[in-house]
Amino acid sequence: MDYANRMARLRARLKRERVDALVVSHLPNIRYLAGFSGSNGLLAVTADGAGFFSDSRYTSQAAAEVQGARVRIPANGDLLSAAARHIRGARRVGFEAEHLTWGQATRLQTALGKRARLAAARGWTEDLRLVKDAEEIAAIRAAVELAAGVLPGVIARLRPGLRETEVAGRIEFALRRAGGEGTSFETLVASGARAAIVHGKASEKRLAAGDTVIMDYGVWLHGYASDRTRSVLLGGGGRKAKGILRAVRDAHDAAIAAVRPGVSARAVDAAARAVLRAAGMAQWFVHSTGHGLGLEVHEAPRLGQRSRDRLQAGQVITVEPGVYIPGWGGVRWEDVVVVRPGGAEVLAP
Repeated sequence: MDYANRMARLRARLKRERVDALVVSHLPNIRYLAGFSGSNGLLAVTADGAGFFSDSRYTSQAAAEVQGARVRIPANGDLLSAAARHIRGARRVGFEAEHLTWGQATRLQTALGKRARLAAARGWTEDLRLVKDAEEIAAIRAAVELAAGVLPGVIARLRPGLRETEVAGRIEFALRRAGGEGTSFETLVASGARAAIVHGKASEKRLAAGDTVIMDYGVWLHGYASDRTRSVLLGGGGRKAKGILRAVRDAHDAAIAAVRPGVSARAVDAAARAVLRAAGMAQWFVHSTGHGLGLEVHEAPRLGQRSRDRLQAGQVITVEPGVYIPGWGGVRWEDVVVVRPGGAEVLAP
């Protein structure tokens, strides 16, 4: 990963905002800027350098992973005070207002002293993360392909009587066996009437013939996430289930066809809704059509009815329309796509 280029772009933002230093506390942003993959750290960035701070558990890991910043392991474990000492003399200090608590910000201000003034920096690193470079897209592609590759084997073994938790466990075991670093979110399996729950956690319910089974799962690989949903009609399903699945698939395809640079995220969402509206199912599509994907499962842009985002080449997004009918069940179909100059590239269709 080109960490030097990322730091340079962030420093350009600091210069534009007239900020002397930025304290980065959100771990995905730290990983993006400096490569650290642990669970505790702070990054302090100035115009001419950067310091990374963590606790003694990560002495060896930080030394191996962190790039473009001096690694410091404060003996007392007080990362905020250590970061403040590193940027001593800075008058205007940015902090990630959406990720640092009020208490932490107060402690940072105290450690910096009265001459320093904190400035809320919202989304500065996230803005850099919006468009993925070639290495990031390759990492996401590998995660998506790994996840896609395990599901046919799981589906082939679906049968009435299996608990939803067993299905989730089989998916997760297959992901690990294939080399996944862990699930990128809790594996969702919902069947029958429970499939009307949008985020249906796997339960003790047993699959039954005729059930619609929604499986929504993802994997971490090289620090990047995948996100995939498939819906299966156990035993072939009836006419109603087949019609709903067809309508959702058509909405999915229409949304993907609308993806291209310059298009509003809202227009992609509208393309999916138009198909479901024509099928008389729009009232049961209760969430947005998709979201960005990368170092986090949910990133910008958001493909929703009120989104103000506009797609850019190099963004990686999900497309996942669904229909959820209380008392009956539901269907969702999700793929990951890259926004390309000529349209959408579907990863592992």
